[in-house]
Amino acid sequence: MNTLKVSNLNYKYGNVEVLKNISFEVKEGLVGILGPNGAGKTTTLKLLTTLFAIQDGEISLNNLNYKKDLKDVRKTIGYLPQEFSTYENLKGREFLEIVGSLKLDSNKKNIKKHLDEIIKTLDMNEYIDRKIKQYSGGMKQKLGFAQVLIGDPNLIVVDEPTVGLDPEQRNIIRELFPVISKNRIVLVTTHIVEDIEYYCNYLLVIKAGELIYKGTKENFINEVSELLWESDVDVDTLNKINASGNILTTLSSSNFSHIKYISKDPLTPDSVKVKVNLQDAYIIHSRLKENGVKK
Repeated sequence: MNTLKVSNLNYKYGNVEVLKNISFEVKEGLVGILGPNGAGKTTTLKLLTTLFAIQDGEISLNNLNYKKDLKDVRKTIGYLPQEFSTYENLKGREFLEIVGSLKLDSNKKNIKKHLDEIIKTLDMNEYIDRKIKQYSGGMKQKLGFAQVLIGDPNLIVVDEPTVGLDPEQRNIIRELFPVISKNRIVLVTTHIVEDIEYYCNYLLVIKAGELIYKGTKENFINEVSELLWESDVDVDTLNKINASGNILTTLSSSNFSHIKYISKDPLTPDSVKVKVNLQDAYIIHSRLKENGVKK
């Protein structure tokens, strides 16, 4: 069983503290790292992928220490950055062969067999021998996932994998998560909750450099499942509730507004409790953190 441990991780850019005492332990499966832009997600990933040196704290992967065993750690990690680029005039297979020759200590026959397995697993045979400049955005991102799998890493780190893709392409990429997270740890950072909603085993939520939640997706939702309501309200009631900063959504018409809002108790006589999904839970947790409210 693969295990990643992070203990008391702090990081600064100059005098600006961007990570504050981050600690967690995760095992095999898909781990979603949620947070707004600037929360510290990418800095966390760069530390986990050894692109940044640890300033303060400890990280270990399968008992390999990031400070003492850096060379061995790097052999067990795959990384797909948000901006994945290749040589557009290469064919997809040629690109993977180059990466394979760099990452694998093996002969050409074994490298070819390994790459063929990856291409089959990701269902890329139809276009793998086309030039990359002919690929769609989704195809290019799949190629990124393919190069990450070379060498069978124990830890794969993926940064904002669906940015810039259309809805159909996003769905194709999301469906890769159960495939690539089998028997390994896959960390995915995103501010698009739908990217991980159906596939994640575990959640880490970072806000302003602090880890405000770590645990299962189900528990994340359950912690705030009694706090979301909906109601039709007039203008005066809307303004009153809106002043508290608790409204999540508003759909207005000429006579009234339909709102969803956060509260322990109903704020109008006709309020109805709403079933909380992961997107709702993420917003509610963030609002409660901003307002210093305990759940």
